[in-house]
Amino acid sequence: MGIGGGFDIHRRQITFDYLDERSGESRHGRIAPADRMLLRGWLEHLLAETGPSAAFAVEGCTGWRFVVEELQRAGVEAHLAEPADTAAAPGPRRRAKTDRTDARLLRDLLADGRLPESRIPPAHVLEMRARGQLFRDLREQHTA
Repeated sequence: MGIGGGFDIHRRQITFDYLDERSGESRHGRIAPADRMLLRGWLEHLLAETGPSAAFAVEGCTGWRFVVEELQRAGVEAHLAEPADTAAAPGPRRRAKTDRTDARLLRDLLADGRLPESRIPPAHVLEMRARGQLFRDLREQHTA
């Protein structure tokens, strides 16, 4: 693997932490706002600089789907982490939890092969889930 990293996702920003294993260089920062097109551009820039071999871990929380879709679109190996097991993985915390430490934890768990992974559903299953959610939302609006 060339690049190994983690994304901590929030509504307003995506915090990243990655390690280029070839150069040994580690980088962290934010992609703000948390937007599909901005993430796509960031990934294109990253892969142009470092080469095509990359893997990122994403916590399975709100917003994971568009991030995983963009990773897969860019040819990056995407790993979906199970949130509760990921939070428990480092043991008791001695310092305050931050977005940067969460992204770093995902990176480290992925690199060590200890990432508690969830299965990324196939596209047709995600589409059916989205349709079901839309139907439910429309039904709630109709009966309101």
